[in-house]
Amino acid sequence: MVGLVKTRWSGPGAPYESHGWVGCDCLAVDGVVSEERLVGSSVPEGSPDNYTSRPESPAVAGLCETRVAPVEGRALKMTVIERNEPVVSIGIDAAVVADHQIAIRGPGVREDFKVSPTLAGLAKLTERLSPFAGALVVVEPTAGTWLPLMMAVTESGCRIGFVHNRDSARLRSAITGRNKTDVIDADMLARCEGVLGVADAAVPLLGQIGLRRALRRRHHLVVDAHRAECRLWSLLIWSMPDVWRNAGGHTLAQPLLGRWPDVRALGRARVESITEIVAAHSHDRDPRRRAERIRDAARGWHEFWIGRLDLDDLAWEIAELCDDITLADSRQADATTHALDRWRHHWPDDVLLSIPGIGPICASTTRAWWGDGTHLRSAKAAGAFIGLNPSNWESGLSASPSRPITKEGPAEMRLAYYQAANVARRRDPDLAAHYRRLMCERGHTHIQATCAVARKLASRTWKILQTGQPYQPRDLDGTPIDEATAARLAVELEVPADQRRRNRATNPRRGRLQLT
Repeated sequence: MVGLVKTRWSGPGAPYESHGWVGCDCLAVDGVVSEERLVGSSVPEGSPDNYTSRPESPAVAGLCETRVAPVEGRALKMTVIERNEPVVSIGIDAAVVADHQIAIRGPGVREDFKVSPTLAGLAKLTERLSPFAGALVVVEPTAGTWLPLMMAVTESGCRIGFVHNRDSARLRSAITGRNKTDVIDADMLARCEGVLGVADAAVPLLGQIGLRRALRRRHHLVVDAHRAECRLWSLLIWSMPDVWRNAGGHTLAQPLLGRWPDVRALGRARVESITEIVAAHSHDRDPRRRAERIRDAARGWHEFWIGRLDLDDLAWEIAELCDDITLADSRQADATTHALDRWRHHWPDDVLLSIPGIGPICASTTRAWWGDGTHLRSAKAAGAFIGLNPSNWESGLSASPSRPITKEGPAEMRLAYYQAANVARRRDPDLAAHYRRLMCERGHTHIQATCAVARKLASRTWKILQTGQPYQPRDLDGTPIDEATAARLAVELEVPADQRRRNRATNPRRGRLQLT
């Protein structure tokens, strides 16, 4: 951001005040400035002789370079008193097939132009943005076009920030209604920095993009497999509910129907064959008895559907859904292997694994989106990045606490931290106590309490990234303990089963689990 800054200097020949256009990347606020490059106005009258200034590029009228040299081994100190809004704002509406639309706005500056996504177009973009070094370029990313744009923008000396497509669409709708053009989008992006709170985006580390794309593909495969499983469960619950109940859920039902998708074949199967699958996929003390119940249920539903439902069509649909699940699981395993290989290559002996609940998947996902975490200013910013912070709603004298989480940011990280939190609360006494307090004292559901634990876990992960030191488990008094003791204390803080039953939230209109 290039803006007008009012500063106070202290040191030899000081104090005095000055005004100038200063690039914040080069500004030492309340710090010692020595041999630093500041894009700013010439030094005010009466300042010491150790200041020099020269005109900047003629493309930015009135700007110049100011240097501060040390006097007798000492340097002056500059304190920012007041700063105005950015002078130059730049927006880019990125495109995949068409050209990128760029808008530059500022006092006496209004430029609209297009560049192609080719090497020549990116070189032209760098050249056109160079006179505005230090300005923040706001981009609405489309597919993977943001990465070459980031390289071209940073090469010009500008900073870059991204706006989510959903946020920019809402803002454009509020400003222009139903009108939408590339020029409108670029102009809106150039002016939305303050409205949407656009922050600088960190340049990804080597290997971070490839790891991120592998984990994103894995996430999509996990979602696809789960959707196929849900369709299979829904089909079984209405077509043969007794088989589903005797199987005790999908863990046993899926392998059974993967072998016998036809209910008639399942009813004719040998008890010994069914018993083998029951024993392999359950902890039943009497697997043969369960196998008999499953076969009897299949025979009963076969007789029920005779003349009422085409069992051949039902068997075909069950077989297709089982194949979808098997294929998605196989492709998910391949994506997981590739992602973990790349993670271990770039981050061997990752310190994040020292955190209870953080396994290879969560650690690799964290590295893919956070890298070293230097772009996150605080632990709260880390939780907000994932979208685990609760949303706010207030109007007049009314307020709504305990709102659902925002769900902003990458869904891959949110799922990884939710699953990690479900493990961490069983291994870390601090997280276990936090989970128990939310469940027992505040009446949270399991999902709400786990989201809160996930937010706390994300803050802990950010802290470890900042320090680079392994995590040290502690008891509730803050005394360091080993992992075995921590796990034992966490088990003692387990929420009673009857409390869980009371806390289960059900939507009275639909009778479904109310997710946060």
